[in-house]
Order: sequence, then C-alpha cells, then structure tokens
Amino acid sequence: MRPGMASALLAVGSVVLPLFVGEIACRVAGYRGAELYRPDSELGWVLEPRQTTVTRAGHLPVEVNEDGFRGDPLERPKAAATVRIFALGASTTFGWGVRQPDSYHQVLERLLNDRARGGRGGVGATTHFEIVNAGVIGYNLRQTAQYMRRIAHRYQPDGFLVAYTFNDAWNRFGTLNAEQRAQVLTGVRRKNVLRASALFNWLVDVWTRRLQERAGGAAVGDGPALAQTGDGAASPAELAAYRATLDSMLAFARAARLSLAFTVLAARGQRRAWPRQAAMAQAAAAGHVPVIDILSVFGAGDADSLYLPNDAVHPSRLGHEVIGRLMYAGLCAAAAAAAPGEPAAVYRAGCPP
Repeated sequence: MRPGMASALLAVGSVVLPLFVGEIACRVAGYRGAELYRPDSELGWVLEPRQTTVTRAGHLPVEVNEDGFRGDPLERPKAAATVRIFALGASTTFGWGVRQPDSYHQVLERLLNDRARGGRGGVGATTHFEIVNAGVIGYNLRQTAQYMRRIAHRYQPDGFLVAYTFNDAWNRFGTLNAEQRAQVLTGVRRKNVLRASALFNWLVDVWTRRLQERAGGAAVGDGPALAQTGDGAASPAELAAYRATLDSMLAFARAARLSLAFTVLAARGQRRAWPRQAAMAQAAAAGHVPVIDILSVFGAGDADSLYLPNDAVHPSRLGHEVIGRLMYAGLCAAAAAAAPGEPAAVYRAGCPP
C-alpha cells in the first residue's frame, strides 16, 4: 500500500471510528434518531408515515401511523358512531417529552369516552370519541390552517382543536417566495440525514439544555420563554395577518359545519397574554367558538411541576393532564349551551347531563 493512501485511510479512520463509537454509545444511553419528515411543497414538511422513533426530550416511544399522525391507525371508513376530532398544533400537541397516551388530547379522549360509555341509552351509550394527534413540530398558524383544510378533505373529521404554537415569531413559511420555499424543502431532506443519528440528537439535546439553563429555564417570568421561542411581540402587520389566518379557519369550519375550538397555551411564569395569544382568544370570542385559555393556571409562579425540567414551554405529564381536563370542562360547557345540530354539540354525548 502506498504511504499516501495509508495516511489517508488512517485520517479517515481517526474520524469515522470515534463517530461510530459515539453513535453506539448514544444508542445504548437511550438516544435514537429523531422523527423524520417528508418535504411538502404546500406545508413545508409533514411527518414521514410508518416510522418508529422516540421523543427528543425523555426518549419516549413514538409510533407514526400510515397517515403521518402520531398514534394508532385510523379506522376506514369511519364508523357512524365515531366522533373524530383532530388536534392541531406544534410540539406541545405532538407530545414533546411525553408518551402519546399522556398527551392532553388523549386525556380529553378518555374523559369523553368514559362519560359516553356511562351514558344511559340514547346516543351516549354508543358514541365513541377519537381525538387524532395531528401536531407537527415547528408548525406556525398558517401551516396549521392549511393542514386543517387538507385533513378535512381526506379524513372525515367532525371537528378540530387548534392549539397555540409559539412558532410564528421565527417560522415564516407561508410568506416565503418560491426560491425560499425550495430552500426549506431542500433543508428538510438534508436534516433527515442528521436526524437519523443518535449522536447528532445527543449533541442537540446537550446544546438545547445549556441554552435553557442559561436562560433560567426554571425561573419565573417571561424571560426564559422569550429566549426559547422568540415570541412575545408582533408588529401591526404581523398581527393583522395572524388574525386573518384565524378568521379563515373560523370561516372554513363554519362553512363545513365542523366544530372548532382554540387552546391558548401559556409559557412557564407568563404574566400576561402575548399579542398573538390575545388575538387567538379575541378571534374565538368573535367567532363564537370555545377557547380554553390556560394562562391563569400555567402562568402561576408555582406552576413548575406543569412543565418539563429546564423547559419554559413544553408541559410535563401533569401539565398535559391539566390541559386535557380544562379542555374537557370548556368543551362540555360549550356543548351544553349549543343548540341541537350546532357543531359544538358534537361533544354532548361525552359530557355530564
């Protein structure tokens, strides 16, 4: 073997071997490749169907079904007695750092079905509620609105639960030109190569934790959440566009006779509503749809147990439980006040009489 070739092989080996050992060590430690995404010209990215992975926080199991939703496969065709609701949003809805059964929409599903099974005859005795996890990490409101329309045309929904995403301050997808959109799609493909690596995800985890700790992730107040999300402010033009997207979702649901509710998620220690959060609550009130605003509960100074450690945004298992119960109370109140046949009445079979 030529001396030059031997040197080259030695140089390559000195890089590849540590990476290989690091990859194995990270997998033994519980890390896996993160969830993979499929480039989508309309939405930017969607979850790759039929994949098994783990959550980036906590390394808990994630199963993505054939339709690209986290959770069990959807029944086809939907049974007549099934009420199918899609939970839309970003990382909190996806269940960042929690098991799928512990996510807030699954808490809501169990509460609805427990009451429906306990009903005495009539519709309450046969109705089955199915809350589908349609959360996609990183989505902004525009992507969520477009995803809602796609789902409505494909999956026979009876309604939607739309959660605040915290991502509109940095994610501009939906306002990009053709060249910028193409760059995003190329980036999705490239990132998938890295995301498949346990070593890469360990490095991202270490980097993220250091940023959160530096920001004071367990501190009270808006500072840590602002550092984590970049949210908290919006120009008049940005707010107008945001409100227009909310109004388009309300109009679409109204025209399609689908139930719709908004959930205004809150950050740890948040003292007041940020502009986009306030806009969501105002749009819901103006559109006469339920809004579950958790700011008063999750913004409290003693709410640390409701969030993941060193995280100012993502709820813990207890936090998801609380959100699910607040949603149940709010949706049942709306169902009780709704006239027969109104979209909000779809929850009535799963609510107290």
